[in-house]
Amino acid sequence: MKNVATAIGVSFLSPVIIGTMLGTYFFIGYGEVELFWQLFTTAIANAHIVGISMAVCVLPTYHLLYKRDKVSYSAVMTAAMLGGAALTYVFSVDGGPILIANSVMCSLAAALFLYSLRRRNVAC
Repeated sequence: MKNVATAIGVSFLSPVIIGTMLGTYFFIGYGEVELFWQLFTTAIANAHIVGISMAVCVLPTYHLLYKRDKVSYSAVMTAAMLGGAALTYVFSVDGGPILIANSVMCSLAAALFLYSLRRRNVAC
């Protein structure tokens, strides 16, 4: 259980990573520091989508697959991406770039979750 809790904590780095990457891309493209900070803070502000997606979609999917001994990384990542898109639609916007950014953010969170679990299980 401690490994899962640590993996969930690691997954919350995804808004910081996505915000930094998008901000850097647009900073290099347009040369405006304000645009970097705007994208970075928007990604951090949408971190609640990642948390709810982890709680509602990723963990139940992982638990179900783990109980049946059929953990498939692609199934967990798909659940995260679809959950992120659905929750963004419900809580934030009807579409646009933020829908894609939040879906990628949720997918990265699931990838960090699975990677951290795998690293912790190998270390034990």
